[in-house]
Amino acid sequence: MSLADTVDFAPDPDGQIPSRSERRDQQIQRILEAAKACFLRSGFQGASMHQICREVGMSPGALYRYFPSKEAIIEAICEANRKQDAAKFAAMDRNPCVVDGFVGCAMDHIRFTHDHGNAPIFAEIATESLRNETIRAIGERCMGEVQEMFRNYLQGALDRGQIDPVVELEALLPMIMAVGQGLAISDLPAAGVSYERIETMLRSLTEALLRPRTKCTCTPG
Repeated sequence: MSLADTVDFAPDPDGQIPSRSERRDQQIQRILEAAKACFLRSGFQGASMHQICREVGMSPGALYRYFPSKEAIIEAICEANRKQDAAKFAAMDRNPCVVDGFVGCAMDHIRFTHDHGNAPIFAEIATESLRNETIRAIGERCMGEVQEMFRNYLQGALDRGQIDPVVELEALLPMIMAVGQGLAISDLPAAGVSYERIETMLRSLTEALLRPRTKCTCTPG
């Protein structure tokens, strides 16, 4: 019997009891939130699986059915973030204006990171990746997938003659990823920088790097 079978789950607003799959997803989310709290309080090295068990109110045996290690939890956190990124990229692809699509995707990521308080955990993962090969491999894989999405998007714009980047894509992409990672960790909205000002700066930077051949007619977000 799994923990999902022993915990009472409240009905949703329509009065429906969550399915087994939905209960499992809810449990996983509870574990991830508890792990984030432990990692931020004690650091990845200082936090233990037993601390995470206490935080989430779960026995070690039940927790290990979901995640065999702290590294597996970090991988799940990164995977959840990657899924959010995939939705943002889908919206970016639908935008006829390359600059607006790019800036809109970046702003969505900044808002999501700020609203969910993810900046500290991203910083903790980045720090741990410097000394933990497994965490570094997880981060590199997730970042590589995001970079490949940007590559496809910008290569398509380049092939259509919509942009004339200041440097070749192989040099531009690592720069974009570095800026994105820095923005995610810095959490400028928490520092008092308004979304409007962040978007203005991002738009100027994007236009300078991509050098669009025609001016967008879209209305900035």
